[in-house]
This record gives sequence, structure tokens and C-alpha cells, in this order.
Amino acid sequence: MKANIFAGLALAGLVGLSACATSEDIVPVPYAVSTATATPGAQSIRVTVASSDARTENRARIGAQINGYGMEMAAIRSQVEVTDIVRDAIAAELRQRGYQVGDTGARVNAEVTTFYNDFSVGMLAGKSKADVGLTVTVTNAAGSEVYRRAIAGQAERTVQLANGGNAATTLSQALSLALKELMGDPAFVAALTR
Repeated sequence: MKANIFAGLALAGLVGLSACATSEDIVPVPYAVSTATATPGAQSIRVTVASSDARTENRARIGAQINGYGMEMAAIRSQVEVTDIVRDAIAAELRQRGYQVGDTGARVNAEVTTFYNDFSVGMLAGKSKADVGLTVTVTNAAGSEVYRRAIAGQAERTVQLANGGNAATTLSQALSLALKELMGDPAFVAALTR
């Protein structure tokens, strides 16, 4: 009897992880802006934000659904271009800190090198692991590069379903961690004023 219950639970876990894994999932990737306080003097600093796609693999998707055996199934795609998600997130973080984001001033560019979520199977639940990698540069008004840094964010969550919604949530968390690292870099803040 106990063996049947255990087998039933294991089967339910496998079915949960593989539900709808054969149809492509197109999802929004939400971004929650931090509650950071304004940077002193930021209100007088103008910044332009741009992004570009430097991914060498997985450019057409942000993850893949898996079945209960861990085999890759249908693609997970973002409703919005990944570069737009990153650009808008950086702009939102700068605005939160009081910077004037527009078409003039220092130019912040984020090259997206990684933006992908992987799922894995567990006994009763799976894992969603997201990696976000960016190469961020700042160019001053004269056109000289004054800052360059590779930034990374990783997030991992326990999930019941290997679907687009869970991939998007984990990617959003990874992006938040990457931008927390960027915004906390004194050299980045200093580069915006050069």
C-alpha cells in the first residue's frame, strides 16, 4: 500500500513537471524595481540607456520546458525582446535613484551575454535555475569609454511546473541580482558623471 502511494506521488510529480511541455510558451518577464534611495546629485545627471544582444546561443528563447524525465521539450520565449527587458530595467533602476534618463548625457550600454533558464527534475519537485550575464559599458559625452564590467546574476527556485511563468520569475530574480551588483558599484556611479 505504501509503495503504491509513493509511486502515485512520484508519478504526480513527473506529470506536474511535464504538463503542457509540448506547446511553446510565450511569456512576459516582469521586472520589479528596487526600493533604492536617491543618489545625492543624481537629479542633475542625464543618462542614455541602450542594450544589445551578444548572446552566442539561445538567442531565440529564454528556456525550454522539460518532461518528467528531464528531457527538453517545447521552447519558452519572451513576449518582449530580451534587450528591451534589460534596457528598461536599467533605466528604471537609474530613475529610482534620481537620474534623468533620456537622450543625452553619459551612455550606458548593456550587452546581453546570457539570459536563460534551465529546469531540472527532482523527486517531488523540480528546480528552476536562471543565469543573466551582461557586459555593461559607460561612454561619456565626448564618446570615450569610461567604464566596462561583466555583471552576472543567478537565481534558483523550487518549482512544481517547468513552464514559462516559472522561468520568467526566476529570470527576473537573476536580473534583479545582476542590476543590484551594477548599481552598487562605485565605479559605475562615478562613470555616470564623467
